[in-house]
This record gives sequence, structure tokens and C-alpha cells, in this order.
Amino acid sequence: MELQIEYDDMAVPYLKDLVANNPKWIASALKSAAYQSQKLIKSGIQSGAPGGESYTPLMPDKLRKALEMVLGGNIKSHYQTMGRLKQAVGYDKTRADEGVVTVGWLSGSAVNLGSKQQEGFTTEVTDNVRRAFAAAGIKLAKGKTELTIAARPTFPPILPDVNVTAMQTVQAKLVSYICGNNARSTASSDRIYKVYR
Repeated sequence: MELQIEYDDMAVPYLKDLVANNPKWIASALKSAAYQSQKLIKSGIQSGAPGGESYTPLMPDKLRKALEMVLGGNIKSHYQTMGRLKQAVGYDKTRADEGVVTVGWLSGSAVNLGSKQQEGFTTEVTDNVRRAFAAAGIKLAKGKTELTIAARPTFPPILPDVNVTAMQTVQAKLVSYICGNNARSTASSDRIYKVYR
């Protein structure tokens, strides 16, 4: 899933002309909006409740730790609901001069994993899965043929907050530039991120 932030000017003619004669203002404001939007999405993932909707809980940490020990995985005392997917959210600023920036997942694998997490999925209980769970002390019912992983929506619940944040950021930046603050951030990176679908 990706979000596009586009500039659509509905200002009075004077302000419209002022901004039109300074296209770098729009690009800069959009980049700021994209940065703030990805920051908001990351904090929603970190909190476990993007847009105020809590993620469905994972298996208890104690059971997950036991399973990870059997499988030789990464053993921790606490497991994040979306794992490290928070780090895979970013924005693409390559079209900012055209009035568009895109916020979303930064890799193909993040798109696949994030989509699975957002939509929910099932996985087959094979003999190997059953043995691994048994070795970890987790008893699966005899007739259990699949494990269901509940949906954990991330982008849809936080979209209204992102819209408000993006709009307010663009407005604040443009007003700042109109009022004479022509200095744009020097902290920007030359690194270009690509957002995947």
C-alpha cells in the first residue's frame, strides 16, 4: 500500500501567483509533508495502534520465545507486533518537483510481508510445524490443519491522521515561505528512496 501526497492549490489569485513563481516552495513543502507522514506511520506501528486501532495481539511472548528457541530464531524477551516493518516505511521524493511525493514500503519484501500482516493469512500445519510446536511445549489440537494469523491493518486506520498531518505541514511551510523564511532545511539527504507497490 502506498499513499500519494499531491499539491492542489485552491488559494486566492495573489497567493496562487506567489507560490507558482516559486516552485521550489511546493517541492520543499511536499517533502516535509512526506517526512512527517512517514514519521506518523512509523509511530503508529511502534505504538501497536495505528490511527487508534490496536493490532490483534500476537501469541504470548513466553510461547514465542520457546518456539524461537526450538527453531533457532532470534530470542527476545519481547516481540513487536509488526517486527521490524516500522523501519521499512519511507517516502519517495523524486517527483516532488512535479507536485507529488509517495509514502509507503521501501522494499518488495516489506510490501509482501506488510500486505500479509495487514490482510491476515493462514499457514498449513505440517508435521514439521507440529513437531516444532510440540518441542516448544505448545500443544496443537489433533485436528488442527492450519494456523490463522489475524489481520493487523496499518495504513487504512492511520490514513485520516496522515491526511491532516500532510495538509497542515504543507500549509505551514508555504505560509512560512510567504512570510519571508526562504531558508530550507540543510539536513536533507541526497539518498533517494523508492517506494514499492
